[in-house]
Amino acid sequence: MTWTEEQARALITDPGTLKRGQELAAPAKWGNLGRTDSAAWGECKGSGSKPYQTGIDLTGPAFKCSCPSHAFPCKHGAALLLLLARQPQLLSTTTPPPWLTEWLDKRQQNQEKKVVRTQEPAAPTADPQATEAAAEAARQKREAQRQTRMQRGVQELETWLVDIMRAGLAATDQQPRSYWENQAARLVDNQLPGLATVVRELPTLRHQGADWPARMLARLGELYLLVRAFLRLPELAEDARQEVLQLVGVPLRKEDVQATQPAIPDEWRVLALTTTEEERLTVRRAWLQGRQTGRFALVVEFSFGGQAFVTPLLPDGSYAGELTFYPGLLPLRAIPGQLTFQGTSQGSSAPTGSCGPAQLLEEYAGALGRQPWFREWPALLTGGVPVPTAEGWMLRFPAGSGGPDATNGTSRENTTTAIRLLCDDLFGWELRAISGGEPLTIFGEWTGQGLRPLVGWNAVAERQTT
Repeated sequence: MTWTEEQARALITDPGTLKRGQELAAPAKWGNLGRTDSAAWGECKGSGSKPYQTGIDLTGPAFKCSCPSHAFPCKHGAALLLLLARQPQLLSTTTPPPWLTEWLDKRQQNQEKKVVRTQEPAAPTADPQATEAAAEAARQKREAQRQTRMQRGVQELETWLVDIMRAGLAATDQQPRSYWENQAARLVDNQLPGLATVVRELPTLRHQGADWPARMLARLGELYLLVRAFLRLPELAEDARQEVLQLVGVPLRKEDVQATQPAIPDEWRVLALTTTEEERLTVRRAWLQGRQTGRFALVVEFSFGGQAFVTPLLPDGSYAGELTFYPGLLPLRAIPGQLTFQGTSQGSSAPTGSCGPAQLLEEYAGALGRQPWFREWPALLTGGVPVPTAEGWMLRFPAGSGGPDATNGTSRENTTTAIRLLCDDLFGWELRAISGGEPLTIFGEWTGQGLRPLVGWNAVAERQTT
């Protein structure tokens, strides 16, 4: 397998480690470099008399280093990974040293023990019936208390929303920040953090463009619909009930989801990886697509303090294994099971299953009719060329591509169809450079107002590589 700089950086989540790793990614600092198909290793000169022994299990990937750092990867692991991506010819030795073989053997043994433990039935307790009854009684008591608080909070929110509509949207313009924050705080107190998040978003809509009253009214309508749905929770179908509970902020444990929902096996390709940082917390959103099922999946994971993500994923990497989707009306968010790395897509060829703008809008309308609260819809579009216009970047399709007239982020320009791209000027030019003026395949998130592009593939380059 050939590693790229982008794939290496995706595994180094801490910016400080990446910076120090880049400083060490110089051939003069390393000795005894080598690799096989499943591992890479080297010895890096440090301040002591002995060099640091650094190894990577490429099937994980996982890192080992004899340095005193407790971070994985440490700066030496990061540097070795960068060297592997930049100058793989330097890792010419093919016989692993004994210290690396010993570590890889222990990892293999631990993996086998883990599999055995998951297959073994749980040991019986001394008095299983009594323990189970006590646990169930405690759970029911907690659930009853929580339901009471949630019902009270939702009813207060309904009254608050009705008061807003009676006073008119113009009155919201005069409300101080505390007007919104106090309502959000009451929702949090009543264990409704999902509703609190929506309330906190409302004041940010004011004066964001000339159409802010329409967008504010739409968001208030969505919130009121959610409130009414929650108040009729016992009457809803199971998938709708699960959807509403998650939207108002009732958490679902991963273990419970994996125990109650079917796992979907496939070979999953990573289409796009995006990360955002809030203080020391890094959030990674990974969009995957099943090769056989064609199904899209969103895997969201968190990293605190630069620690590695639970599931190592590479851009354009393929992984065989199972995903378990959260229950709901439109299951998109998923939990990875045991995934086995299968390599990266040859020549970064475009994924299959793309569509044109007409099909995208038809699918979006169907999804919105089924689940009216979702904000982003995965879109794999092909045939459009990114072009700069006075209104911003557009994805222009030739005549015959279909699509409605000038609605929801699309417009007809003469006989062509154009979709608004929700990206900054720099990324627009990057897409333009990838396209070379030819049609692109683009994956992104359709918001109803336009397409937020995440990655693009050039059809001409793909034909040449294949």
